[in-house]
Formats: sequence, C-alpha cells, structure tokens
Amino acid sequence: MAIYYMYDAVTKEYIGEVQAPNQPEYSTELPPTRTLNNEVYHLANPKWDGIKWTGDNKDLDLLKAIEDLSIQVAQNTELLLALTGGDEEDV
Repeated sequence: MAIYYMYDAVTKEYIGEVQAPNQPEYSTELPPTRTLNNEVYHLANPKWDGIKWTGDNKDLDLLKAIEDLSIQVAQNTELLLALTGGDEEDV
C-alpha cells in the first residue's frame, strides 16, 4: 500500500492523505511540500496545479528571495567589472 495526497476535484485544494493499494482519482504521489537545498518545507493552503503543489511557506519564500538577490548581485558585479575593466578585488 502507498500513501496518496488527495485534492478537491473542483478547487484543487489539498484535502488530506490516504493509504491505498491503488491510486485514487484526484490524488498524487507527491506530498504537498517543496524542497530547497535538500530541506523540505510544508506548504500552507496547498493546491495541485496538475504538475506540482503550490502554496506558501514564509521560510521558503524568504530563502528564495535571498537566493534571487544573490544572483542579481553576482550579475551586477559581473556587469560592473566588464564595464570598468576591473577585477573582483576592485569591487
């Protein structure tokens, strides 16, 4: 028997998990979580979009924002170095 994660057929909102020998309709084998840097984050108010669960997690959202900002800083530093002809020690 396997664990399946059920969602409402109309709203696609998560409604719970079941253990069953066969996968029920309106269910997925994927838990309503997201993973970042090998850490699993449970989602608040998860919804199934047909491919993955979507939802909120304050910690995950903050980490994702920090990751995005780090990428932007690296890209801006690279651009600055290219424009000024400097190297990383100059920044």
